[in-house]
Amino acid sequence: MYLAALMGAVVAVIAIVGGFTAVAYTDSIQTAIMIAGCSLVLFVGLHKVGGWNSLISRMPDAMHIAKAYDDPNYPFWGILLGALYGGTFYWGMDQVNVQRVLGARNLKEARKGAMFAVLLKLSPIFIFALPGVIVAALYPGRDPRTTFITILNELLPIGLRGLVLASLICALLGSSLSVVNSISTLVVRDFLLHVSKSASEKAQVLMGRVAIVVSTPLAVAGAYLIYATPEGIYKYLQAVSIYLVMPIMPAIFFGITSRRVTFQGAVASVFGGCLLTALFVTDQLLGLVGARWFPWLHFKFTLNYTYRGDRKSVV
Repeated sequence: MYLAALMGAVVAVIAIVGGFTAVAYTDSIQTAIMIAGCSLVLFVGLHKVGGWNSLISRMPDAMHIAKAYDDPNYPFWGILLGALYGGTFYWGMDQVNVQRVLGARNLKEARKGAMFAVLLKLSPIFIFALPGVIVAALYPGRDPRTTFITILNELLPIGLRGLVLASLICALLGSSLSVVNSISTLVVRDFLLHVSKSASEKAQVLMGRVAIVVSTPLAVAGAYLIYATPEGIYKYLQAVSIYLVMPIMPAIFFGITSRRVTFQGAVASVFGGCLLTALFVTDQLLGLVGARWFPWLHFKFTLNYTYRGDRKSVV
């Protein structure tokens, strides 16, 4: 927890002093370090497990994504649909990605950058997911939350541990910088300038910095919730992402693609989605207690977070 607070403070200082320029440069440098470090983990792990064929023979169930529709973790159809509407929001509307496009010199460079980012987005399944499968094959029965520690201690020699740890820190810093910079931009552009259109540039910068200072402790508190969840960080983040984007994604998507959507209908969709989000998040946090409080949510097509997101998108 102390480390999360320290990193939050570092991110806040960098974002306040450097702004979007700091985000752009750190992303460019840290991405290369992250890909290099995680690729080394993959190759070292494959060597220790005996190669690709050996990994498949040891972990046949973990080497494909075609899980049953009622799989408690990652049902194939739920993941596919979740990627469709979740990805539409993330790649088309999320401020973290939009700000990168807006920071390009021209439209041509913005398009090239967006497509290159999509290409890089294909790499996590190999450099992030596969090392976890390798650890499960080599050290069965260990707590999944200790996978990264196992990689550092059991798979890598001392020289490579520092590089991989640096790549993780780079990923955390880069992602956090993008988020806090997006928060400051949204607060200034969507709130301050709507209230006071004549606000000076100095006032806008000040408000952006205040937004960063206020949001950082909230982010640290969120990091503790991730640490405390028993279901693992990846599933937690995916669930929270779907719960947060679904209330607004249908209104924005259909508002762009259809002329029949009215303002009143969009507002009703957002508020209805927010109510469902509050219900789903409460049930998620309650764990087993939620099954007693909300029994109608604990069926095959309502329990998994991907199907819950489907329900909200329909609403």
